[in-house]
Amino acid sequence: MASPTITKQQMLTLLDKLSSDDTFRSRFQQDPKSGLIAVGVAAAHVATFPAEKLGSGQLADKSVFAAERKRVADSVAEECLCMVAPGPGWKGGGGHHGGH
Repeated sequence: MASPTITKQQMLTLLDKLSSDDTFRSRFQQDPKSGLIAVGVAAAHVATFPAEKLGSGQLADKSVFAAERKRVADSVAEECLCMVAPGPGWKGGGGHHGGH
């Protein structure tokens, strides 16, 4: 199975919402696939993402998502790997996105 990817713009939208929108964060925490669909990723594409990578769980602080959004915005990549949502202990970076 190929790695799940989303566009850079979709990732920026996702990170923006995860860094600022409490309602979206709550919904995403419970159902990440619906959150991806809400930011414009096609449902058929989201359905191909490995379930074990998109399980619900506690999210990292908003500041972690804001920092990651800045990193992605500054990147030249046009596609982003959509592997896991950062949890409370996430340190950022580390190959969670790339442009193949």
